[in-house]
Amino acid sequence: MLWMILAMLLAFLAMSHFAGKQQKKLQAQQQARTDEALAEPGTWVRTRAGFYGRVVEVDGEVVTLATPLGDESLWAKSAIVGAEEPPFASVQDDEDVTGTEIPADQDPAVVEETSGPDETTGRA
Repeated sequence: MLWMILAMLLAFLAMSHFAGKQQKKLQAQQQARTDEALAEPGTWVRTRAGFYGRVVEVDGEVVTLATPLGDESLWAKSAIVGAEEPPFASVQDDEDVTGTEIPADQDPAVVEETSGPDETTGRA
């Protein structure tokens, strides 16, 4: 009975040790990705919150990121996941499956011009 308990305890300690080593290895890989992404200003990065921004400055554990509009915000270095381009839509995304462009009257991104008063309200 005592041998079984010792064997189970020994197995538990061995599994804990190997799990800890794997955890440290993953943390080191994440740290390397973060350091690589922050090495050069102007690099696009993604945060854990899903925010995309360009690196402006790194000051210790604080990273200044800029939006595409130029607004700057401060982020913790640990919040940076790594270098990643934002998934901006392209002109090709506006094409449907058959490869033809979406007509302007069916494209929700195109603002329709009013040609006259609205029939239901009488307003332009």
